[in-house]
Amino acid sequence: WSWRGDMATPELAMRAALADCGGYARRPCLAYALDDRIVFEPRVWAQAWRPYPSAAQAGSASIGVKPGQRFPDLSWRDAGGRERKVSGYRGRILILHFWGSWCPPCRHEMPDLHTLYARLQADSNFRFVFLPVREPTAQSRAWLRDQGLDLPLADAGGGKQGLFRLSDGRQVADRDLARAFPTSYVLDRNGIVLFTQVGPVADWVALEPLLRDAAGARD
Repeated sequence: WSWRGDMATPELAMRAALADCGGYARRPCLAYALDDRIVFEPRVWAQAWRPYPSAAQAGSASIGVKPGQRFPDLSWRDAGGRERKVSGYRGRILILHFWGSWCPPCRHEMPDLHTLYARLQADSNFRFVFLPVREPTAQSRAWLRDQGLDLPLADAGGGKQGLFRLSDGRQVADRDLARAFPTSYVLDRNGIVLFTQVGPVADWVALEPLLRDAAGARD
């Protein structure tokens, strides 16, 4: 975010602040307030991840974890023991969350993330995958149970070794997918990274409008 003051007009200050912000942002910056007047437009905010890549564009995208790249085809077992992989969720918005119960920032944000999950879990357009890191899945599950949080945990085989597996059988270090914990990704219907956050998200519920806009997008 950016702020400017002491300029000839409020409009010039706003333009300068947006230009400052744009030097660091991957997406266009949005104005929030002009002097004491709120000018933020929720409808525009909800479309902040547009334009969404087409299926053809997604097919030619490079593999990686940055916005605009196609996320590696990570594999895991779901809460029911079934084999799953990222590419199996094409057509849905996929929220991947790497975390551990040993991690204070992870623990702090989990109730808010649980609230978002509870709001969207019944909508087939969304799927959440909670991936424990550097600890057995049973340990993560026990902590959630103690907190009264009901979340479906995935088992990607990371454990204390810090290794995950891809759908082709290769292994990948957890730090290659998440350089710190927690780390979160939102993938679009074609597996393209729309959003990545290293560290806790300040307000998970505030992302719901963006997620719903992405879910409604079609090629």
